[in-house]
Amino acid sequence: MFSKREVFVMEGKDSRLEAGAKKQPEPRLSRRDRRRLDTKEEILKAARELMLEVGPEAVSLRQVARRADFSPAALYTYFSSRDELVATLFAESFERLDAYLRRVSTDLPLPQRVIELGTAYMEFGCNNPMDLRCILLATSQEGLPSSSGVALGLGAVGLISEPLHEGLEQGVFRTDPALSPAELAYLVWALVHGMVSISAVDLSQVADRVSADPGKALEAFVGLLMSSEAQ
Repeated sequence: MFSKREVFVMEGKDSRLEAGAKKQPEPRLSRRDRRRLDTKEEILKAARELMLEVGPEAVSLRQVARRADFSPAALYTYFSSRDELVATLFAESFERLDAYLRRVSTDLPLPQRVIELGTAYMEFGCNNPMDLRCILLATSQEGLPSSSGVALGLGAVGLISEPLHEGLEQGVFRTDPALSPAELAYLVWALVHGMVSISAVDLSQVADRVSADPGKALEAFVGLLMSSEAQ
C-alpha cells in the first residue's frame, strides 16, 4: 500500500492550482437547522453503507431507518421517497468528484493539466472510496432522474478529456491513426481509474519487480503522448 501524500503530492503542486476567490463566510445556522442537517447526514451515511452492500435496487426506507435507528415515518421528513434518497447519494458523490477536478487550473500547460487532472481523480478515489463506488453504481443504472447528478459526473469525465482534445488539435500530443481523440481520453481515464482500483494492493513481496508510483507512471504516460516538437 502506498501513502496518498507520498504518491500524489508533487513538488510545487499548490502553486499550479487556481487560487480562486476567497470563500464568503457561510451564514450561521440555527440550532434547529444544524440538528436537522446532522440528522440528514446520519441518514445518508447509513443509506450509503446499505446501498454499497445490497445495491441501489434493494435499498428501502425501512432498511435505512433500521440502520440509522430512526422510525420509517421520520425519514419521510427528509426524503419523500426511496428514489429521492438514492438520487441524493449519487449526487453528493458526483459533486465531490467535480470539486476535486475543478481545483486544477485551466491555465496550466496542456500536458501538466492532464497530469494534474489525473492526479486529482486518483486523490478523490483514494480519499473517498465509498463515493467512487457510488459513482460506478450510478453510471451503471438506467433511468436515473436529473437530480442524481449523472450529468455532472459525465461532465467531470469531460474535464479530463478536454486538454487531450486541445493538445491533439494544437500538435502538443502525437496523433495515432489507431486511436481517435475520444479513445485516447478513455485510455487516460482507464489508466488513472485502474491505478486507484489497485492502490490498496500490498506489493511488498514483489517490490523488486513491481513498484507502485502512480504519479510517476502518469507523468511517464503523458510524456509518451507528447509530440517531438512539444518535448
